[in-house]
Amino acid sequence: MWSVFWLGDHFVKYSRPNYARLFFLNHSIDLLTGVKSDISIYDFLEHLEQSKSNLDSIRIQRKYISHLFYELGEILNETSTPSTSVPLAIEVEYSVREQWKPLEGIPSLEPLPVSAVSKKAYEDAFKKGYEHLLRGDCYQFNLTFPFSYRWKQDFSAEEICSKLWELEENRSLYAHATYLPTLDRLYLSNSPECLFQGDLSSARPKVWTMPIKGTLPRGKNWREAWRKLKSSKKDQGELNMITDMLRNDLTRIDLQVARVAKKCAPLVVPRIIHQYSVVEADLREQTSLLNILKAMFPGGSITGAPKINVMKILKNIESSPRGFYCGSTILIDEEIFASSINIRSAEIELKSRMMHYHAGGGITLLSKVDEEFLEMYLKKDSFVRNL
Repeated sequence: MWSVFWLGDHFVKYSRPNYARLFFLNHSIDLLTGVKSDISIYDFLEHLEQSKSNLDSIRIQRKYISHLFYELGEILNETSTPSTSVPLAIEVEYSVREQWKPLEGIPSLEPLPVSAVSKKAYEDAFKKGYEHLLRGDCYQFNLTFPFSYRWKQDFSAEEICSKLWELEENRSLYAHATYLPTLDRLYLSNSPECLFQGDLSSARPKVWTMPIKGTLPRGKNWREAWRKLKSSKKDQGELNMITDMLRNDLTRIDLQVARVAKKCAPLVVPRIIHQYSVVEADLREQTSLLNILKAMFPGGSITGAPKINVMKILKNIESSPRGFYCGSTILIDEEIFASSINIRSAEIELKSRMMHYHAGGGITLLSKVDEEFLEMYLKKDSFVRNL
């Protein structure tokens, strides 16, 4: 068992876990022994509240990683109750941290498509969601669908990660992976987006978030694509809408008024370009990690606005659970206190050589179904082609 994180200029690998557990609604599995117990997701949430009950205890936490699956948001936001068979969180504490470099000379995985959403299925879901926009039930919803791939030969978890990240230009800001041999699973993310990042070292600790909206192919000159993105009323409206919602989310943590630190800036990632903003807020010393998650998870940029209404709408129009995709991964280690939003992310079963991937995008009244369908494939291809 191990996890790898890209820290902006190098990779770090965590290994030798002291503790590792997979949580469901009413039970959990010890990932070191495979033993099932009645320790539930509610025990996990209580742990986040009590053992990390203030920022001082977060500061001394070392080599801590948790993967929050999207469906955990149904509990935190009290929108519904997830199925007892749906995984909700993974928590790991490691003892060893070391630098890691991708292996060289890994051949193409040659991912072959197994299943994908049809144009008609997409259009049907788009229309159902669009009716909610027309009725005023929401202002934007983020519609996603699953894709499946298989490769012809066996690859190790480390070889798959190495292939995705062999070129530095293919590494996104919040790229990371966790390999769980007990489950025969590799959770692999090349995400460019954060749920939150915090500075806990100063006398006045703060937290910020970086919502992303708008997508275009990067092309030979990304600045040309950036000019086009900035002139799009639809994309600017989406970014402004989500930025305002996240400003409200951050304010809910401690009732400290959040502020927009950066309104609109380009984000150049593998093969495509996005636009993003930065919203920040101060934190009180008694803030718990659970308080932050209750206010922010799941990320507004991958749900829509208003968040709780949209989560209920998506539950009825999407075809399958999102799982690891659109969940978040938290890393706490030394000066690092950060959480990603797991877009550009896959769940991989190594023995069967299967990769499960999701993609999607935000829909507003200005959205066109054909354009959104193509944007979904653009985001999918930005990940799959790197393999």
